[in-house]
Amino acid sequence: MSRTIKILLVIMLVVLIGAGLVFWKFWLKRNNSSPTTTASEAGLFGTMVAFNINDAANETPGMTDALSKGWTKFKEDSSTYQNLLSNLQKVISDHTKLVKATGFSIDRTLAPYFTWNVIEPQKGQFDWDLTDIYVKGTTNAGIKISAGIMPFASWDQQNTQVNANCKMLDAAFYDYKIGSPNDLAEYQNFLTKTVERYKDNVAVWEIGNENDGPCGGYEDNPQGYFDLLKISSETIKKADPQAKVTNGADAGGPSLGPGADSVKNFWTKFFALGGGQYIDYFNFHYNAERSQGAKLDTATFQKDLTSINDMMDQNGGRKSLYITEFGVYSGTPSSQPVSQSPTTNQPVTSPGNLSQNQSKQVAAPLSASQNLPNESQEAQAALYFKDSILAFANGADFVFIDLIGPDGGLVGSSMAFNTDSQPRLFLATLKTINQKLAGFSKAEKIIDGQYKFTAGGKTIYALWSGTLPSEISGKVKVTDIKGQEQTLDAAAIKLIPDQPVLIE
Repeated sequence: MSRTIKILLVIMLVVLIGAGLVFWKFWLKRNNSSPTTTASEAGLFGTMVAFNINDAANETPGMTDALSKGWTKFKEDSSTYQNLLSNLQKVISDHTKLVKATGFSIDRTLAPYFTWNVIEPQKGQFDWDLTDIYVKGTTNAGIKISAGIMPFASWDQQNTQVNANCKMLDAAFYDYKIGSPNDLAEYQNFLTKTVERYKDNVAVWEIGNENDGPCGGYEDNPQGYFDLLKISSETIKKADPQAKVTNGADAGGPSLGPGADSVKNFWTKFFALGGGQYIDYFNFHYNAERSQGAKLDTATFQKDLTSINDMMDQNGGRKSLYITEFGVYSGTPSSQPVSQSPTTNQPVTSPGNLSQNQSKQVAAPLSASQNLPNESQEAQAALYFKDSILAFANGADFVFIDLIGPDGGLVGSSMAFNTDSQPRLFLATLKTINQKLAGFSKAEKIIDGQYKFTAGGKTIYALWSGTLPSEISGKVKVTDIKGQEQTLDAAAIKLIPDQPVLIE
């Protein structure tokens, strides 16, 4: 073999190795930066509507009246619109430090940021301004997004009647027209462009919100919602094969009381149709502990978790749970902090972005005869501890917590910070759980009130009832709901129901 041929072979080998390294680095970058988000990568908790446009709306003169006519009409007033954008940027700036203080790494948003009517206000004309501001804010805060796709566009639903019973602020952004997309090709085009633009920022795509309810567009129509979810999931994963998709949240389980059967029937039918193969998580709401009939115990939540998992087991297989509304109030709420009631003329505005379900439940002042218990922040934190542990032990990957709200309300006092930006005690509780259990590989129930997790090569117990498990002995580390740690002799530990602890 001549010297020239040997040199050429060496050069070719070097080129092939270099190309292989480039491909390998590209593959690693693609997989490491993909929006695939699991408990091991992103922790266990997320914020809920951290950059709430309601807060900006409240600071924008005339916006409430203008939005009562819907987003399309509102946008005609460019001055008010620009004022809204300016106020939104201020809200984002103010709240960014709070988001960072939580230590959480994902924010769940509802309308308007990923609403079809907002992004494509006229067929073929895209306006990314509002969504770009929000996404830039989350990037600066160092978090990913759980993006709520609202599949409603007024121009696509010209024959859809305005729903006079759904006057919450969310619906204003799609002109109160809440129905199935008519032109599926145009819907897919909107969805594809949105995913392509924001796939590096979005961890999970949610398709709608409380679609099983009266303002979700598909009440008593699980077939219609299955069709929407199927085409949405296929479109999203074609645009980004690494994407994660979840349903628009179940409005609630057994905690709904009389409404529980219709909700359960909706999702049972959805799964029976094969809906499970198009979602990566099953998304649901649990607001029983911040409603007028709050029982403030763990039994109701466990009932919900068991019911949902049983329903999936019987209809195609279980998915990880994704709990996007969750809360326990503190104090003795006297009224819900809503500046206006949901009438046929005014949209709801409040410091917290109420769900469609909540806007009906809690808009009116509470009656003194209801005698809601006075819950201290310690009691609130203890219940957050227990319910969070139950969630993760029963298959939840994420739990979302509202960021900021006022004292004195069922919803406001269940948020991580009050309006003076002071953290409530339960935030320390959740941060502690996140620190200890994020990335856990195994969860086992010992008995009621006793759970064992394997995380980071350690065994960590979450305990609040019964006697200490016999397998725990010697010197152990005990962490309370405030995140305070101490080393104790296991023989001296007594479990107290309202003082749950982590032991390792």
